[in-house]
Amino acid sequence: MSAEPALVSGAYALFEAAWEKATELAAFFDPDRPRIDARAREVLYALGSGMTDVTASRELGMSLRTYRRRVAELLVALDAGSRFQAGVRAGELGLTRG
Repeated sequence: MSAEPALVSGAYALFEAAWEKATELAAFFDPDRPRIDARAREVLYALGSGMTDVTASRELGMSLRTYRRRVAELLVALDAGSRFQAGVRAGELGLTRG
């Protein structure tokens, strides 16, 4: 244990950041909660940022066609009829928190 202020405040900041991005345990084990991989999460964040498909695909290092396919896969996984609906659903499910 250490009472060094810099160490304690650093550990506290790390804990707070992890806590903020954490998912509730019950939601994590919910079988109805879609599982998305890291790449799908990047696409989800790109959608939320408001970038155009062209810009997002370039930022993520994938072709425009691949990006749009990944968006379509997200819509299916989230049972959403639109990109907006996908964002709302992802937020409800806690998928936007890390």
